[in-house]
Amino acid sequence: MTVRRTGSVAVAAVVAAAALVVALTAWAATSGPNGVLTGEGFDPAGPPSAEPTASVTATSDDVPVANPPGTETHEWVRLVALLLQIAVMLAAAYLLLRYVLLPAGRWASSRATQRRRYRAEEREADEFAVLAPPEAVAREMVADAAAQRDLLLATASPGNAVVACWQRFETQAEAAGLARQPWETSSEYTMRVLDLVDADQPAVSRLGALYREARFSEHALTEEHRAEAVAALDAIHRTIGIPA
Repeated sequence: MTVRRTGSVAVAAVVAAAALVVALTAWAATSGPNGVLTGEGFDPAGPPSAEPTASVTATSDDVPVANPPGTETHEWVRLVALLLQIAVMLAAAYLLLRYVLLPAGRWASSRATQRRRYRAEEREADEFAVLAPPEAVAREMVADAAAQRDLLLATASPGNAVVACWQRFETQAEAAGLARQPWETSSEYTMRVLDLVDADQPAVSRLGALYREARFSEHALTEEHRAEAVAALDAIHRTIGIPA
C-alpha cells in the first residue's frame, strides 16, 4: 500500500470517528431523566387528602435526595464522547505530523541541500573562470616546456621525437581542462590549442608539417629535421600568450 493510499485510509478513519463522536454527543445532549418526560406530574385540581397525618412531617434534611432516573447512563455517555474526542484529536495530530509536517520538513531540507550544491557549483565555476582556457593551457605549456624540449632531443629516432613532441601539446591541453571535441582530429585539436594561446603561427605550421611528414611519409626524418623541430618549439614557447 502506498503512502498516499495509507494517508487516505487514515483520514477516512478519523472522519468516521469524528462523525461517531458527533452522533454520540448529540444523543447524549437530547437524552434526559425519564421522570422529566414520562412522570405524572402534580394535579392542582385534585381534592385534598382527608386522611389525617399519622406522624410528624419529616424535614428536608431527613429525606434523602435521589438522583433523577438515567443520570448515571447520561454521565457514562458523556465520558465516552469525551474520550472519543481526545482520540480523534490525537489521531488528527498524528496524521498532520506524518503526512504534512514531516514531508514539508524533508522537502525544505532537500531544497536547502540543492541550493548549497548549486552555490558550490557556482563557486567552482567562478574559480575555473579565473583561469580561462587560454591562460590555463598557456600556463600548463610553460610548466611543461622543458620536459617537452628534452623529449624532442632525447628520443632516439628524429621521426618519433617529432611525433612525441607534437602529441605532447594534446597532453598539456587535457591537463589544463580543455577537452577535445568529438568531431576533431588529433591535428585539428592541437592546432586549436596552439591558436588559443596565440602561439607563433609560422612555427606552429613548420612543426605541424614535420609531424605529418614523420607520420605519413615513406622516408625517415633526419637530425636536420629534429633541429628544425627544436627551433619551431622554442619559438612556440617564446610566443605563448600568458597574461601578466
